[in-house]
This record gives sequence, C-alpha cells and structure tokens, in this order.
Amino acid sequence: MNMQQIPEAAVPPRVDPHTLMDDPHTKLRRLREDHAIVSFADNHVLALRAEDVFAAPTDPRTKQIDGIDYVRLNKIPAGYVARLFEDIFLFGNDETHRAKRGLFARAFSFQNIRRRQTGIRAVAEDIVAGLPRGEPFDFVEAMAARLPAEMIADFLGLPRLDSRYFASLVYDVAMAITPIYPTAMHDTIEAAARELFTYIADALTSRLKAPQDDLLSAIMVDWHEDPVIPFDSLVHQVIAVIIGGTDTTRAGFAMLVSLLLQHPEQWEAVQQDHSLIPGAVSEALRYDPPVGTITRLVTAPLEIGGFRLQKGTILKVSVLSALRDPAAYAQPDEFDIHRTDHPRLHPIFGNGPHRCIGEVLAKLEMQEALAALVSAAPDIRLIDVPTMIGFGGIRQITRMTTKID
Repeated sequence: MNMQQIPEAAVPPRVDPHTLMDDPHTKLRRLREDHAIVSFADNHVLALRAEDVFAAPTDPRTKQIDGIDYVRLNKIPAGYVARLFEDIFLFGNDETHRAKRGLFARAFSFQNIRRRQTGIRAVAEDIVAGLPRGEPFDFVEAMAARLPAEMIADFLGLPRLDSRYFASLVYDVAMAITPIYPTAMHDTIEAAARELFTYIADALTSRLKAPQDDLLSAIMVDWHEDPVIPFDSLVHQVIAVIIGGTDTTRAGFAMLVSLLLQHPEQWEAVQQDHSLIPGAVSEALRYDPPVGTITRLVTAPLEIGGFRLQKGTILKVSVLSALRDPAAYAQPDEFDIHRTDHPRLHPIFGNGPHRCIGEVLAKLEMQEALAALVSAAPDIRLIDVPTMIGFGGIRQITRMTTKID
C-alpha cells in the first residue's frame, strides 16, 4: 500500500495485553484472522502475521529495543534488575552489541558446540538414569531444568553442583523478560539479580587470581588484557548468557516431551527412528514456543497491515502467533513431527545480528536429551499436562507430573 494513502489518524484496534495471558493461542488466532496488527497503548503495537513477524528482525526501519528503553517502558525501579537490563547485549545494537556479544562468539561457534555432543549426551543419560522409577515426579524439576543448567555450568566452568542454585536465581530474573512486567514480584526479581551478580562477579574475580581451563578464565584473561567494557558490564554479559542458556531450554524441552507423550504414535515413532528427533524438536518449538514475542523499535516510518507506524513506535512481533499462522504452515494447530514446511532457520531463534547465540547448543541439548530419554525410559507416562504461561517474552511452564513404570 502506498503510505501516502494511509490516513494520519489511522490506529490499530486497541487490545488489553492482560487478556492475552490465558489461552493465548486461541485469542491470537482470532485477532490474527481479522488484524495484522493491534495496539496495546499509544505507539505500542503487536504484529501478528508471519510475513510481518519474520521480516521485522532484519527490517532496516526497526532495531532491537535497547536496555534503557526496556527499563523505562516496563517501569523497572532502579537497582540491580534495571542495571542488568540496561546493559546486557540482548538489548543492545550496533558496535556496542557486537563488542559484548563478541566475548562469547568463539565459544558458541558451531564447531565448538559440536565437539561437546558426546559430553551433552553423557550428562543427559546420567540424569535419565537417576530419574525416579515407580513413583510420580515433576519432570520439569527432575530433568528439563537440570540438563541446560548443568550444561551451561560445564560450558562456563562453574561447579555443576552449583547449577541448581544459580538456575533458581535465573528463573526469578527471567520473569522480568515479559510484555507485562510483574511489579508484584519485583522484590523477588531484584533479590535474585543481586545474588546472581555477586555469584558471577566472585567467580570471575577468582579466575583472575587463579585461572582455570574454562571459558570464564579465558574471558577474564582477555578482558584483563583489553578491558573493552567495565567489569560490572562483563558480569552482566555472563548473566545474559546464563539466562539464555537455561530458562528457555528448560521450558522448551519439557514441552517437547509433553507433546510427544500426548501423541503416543509420535512418541513411538521417535523411539523407533532417532533421525526424527531434530524434526520433533523443531516442531515443539513451533507449536508451543518458550519465547512469545520479540521487541523492536521503529526507527523510520513503515506500514504494517494498512497502518503507518511512526518513528519511535514500540513494535512487538508475536512469534507465538506467527508460528501458528496458516499462511506459513499447513494445518498449524496440529502437532506433527513429520512436518516438512519448517523454514531453514527456525524463527524462534530470531534473525539478523540478534539471532540467538546459543541456538546450536539449545538444539543439541534437546536432541541428545530426548534420545537419552526414549532409549532409557520409553515407558514414561504423563500424569499432569504442563501449560506454557504467557504470550510474550520468556514464557513460564507449569509443573509436569510424570511416572516411569
């Protein structure tokens, strides 16, 4: 559409974001059928359709919202949480983003992660071997949370025994990455951010005094020789890596197993043919993803769905909606591990300069964990089906009760 034909006063229909928290798939589907875009507030909109959602991360008229704006828009009080989100590379752009992300680029390279495949499988098999038999247990706590936390501990060089401790702090801090900041939980989030900062700062400082053969030591030695960012900022970037490497994989893997167990024929197919596992992982991440929205800032006027968005508009793109869009996927509301219409690059990991740095690690963890589970516990049963809560940011998953006979 020619932008000159769009009325200046045209605004998308207004939606209360709180109404999307429950049963978001149904509500987003109904909105998407009639609207390409809806608004939450003045200059704050949500794009719903795949063509717009998938294009936004690389559209030169938008950029990643920066941390200062994120904190301001969410009215996060001054303190550890605010300083963390103002600084982490997840909410950065251009050279600042490249410098901070670059601290970890070599460690997260495809070749380096692939070298860890055997170790990932060994950790997964050890966890599966230790799962309770003959009694109900929470799968999220007993396996889905343990694997990414223990792997990121190994990856960075933190004690594996500390993984449960720092992961619990991460889960609290990750509550801040949501379209509706949980103000009532701020004290909990703030306390967790403060404790996590102290834990990582101490780990880095100890490696400057006594370097070890691990990633944190390598990062600290490089930083000491060329301190491109302040020490507090270095701590923040390590925390960002831990957040990205634990909470989303925890929810994603639990939902993967839940969906397969709800479709016994597909669970059995994966047992019989492990070559189906990568497709199963991709399909679970599409069907009920652990990340619901990505937030962009409009930097030059653009048009979506017949509406002109002015510079300065906060543009949330609903990955949750787009991954169920029939314009992008055949029969999108069906869970099908045999699906052949996945794009080459899975949209859940973003695109452009901000594509998830830990994508290869997350996929490999989920694939190896599923292979270990179907091999050693094929008779696991689902008792309580978990729910992924929320429509945006990092979504939370409820308890998932299972039993291995």
